[in-house]
Amino acid sequence: MGYVAFQYGEALFSLALERNELDSVLKDFKEFNASIDQDIYKFLNHPKVSKQDKKDTFDKIVTNDLLKHFIYVLIDNLRIEFLDEILEEYKKLYDNQYKTLDVKAFVNRELSELQKQNLITNLEKKLNRKVELLCIVDESIVGGMRVEYEGMVHDDTINNYLHSLKANLLKWARWEDE
Repeated sequence: MGYVAFQYGEALFSLALERNELDSVLKDFKEFNASIDQDIYKFLNHPKVSKQDKKDTFDKIVTNDLLKHFIYVLIDNLRIEFLDEILEEYKKLYDNQYKTLDVKAFVNRELSELQKQNLITNLEKKLNRKVELLCIVDESIVGGMRVEYEGMVHDDTINNYLHSLKANLLKWARWEDE
């Protein structure tokens, strides 16, 4: 993550905070960034397309004025290539502001809304932070759940239990052979 992305992310965050638009800017920024495909990316970075043509393209598409003018600044300064990293930096600042934690839960089948809400409630109590949950279905999991956040992994899957059991049995078998 570069210093340039941090500077732009921090600038956008400061302006959004000042205008009380943190949520709307994050939502619109995520949507905008997700809509940028390879063709649009090539268009935005093409040296023969004028900066004004690039801006005109997004004039009607981006409705959030703050985000629109921020994108104009990126185009003017030839920094549009840092869009992903800037969004990441903005999200970090946003999460820090609201004590939000992104949590991934790996399960073998889709959780019901009640199960998701119970998991969020339990994690928020335990971690004393607001939790944004992303459930990922991994059919290789036999049962249980693996939860990951901030580099931490809590693996309560049957797969992990069986792996640990196998390792202990092999260790015990080697100990018996000695």
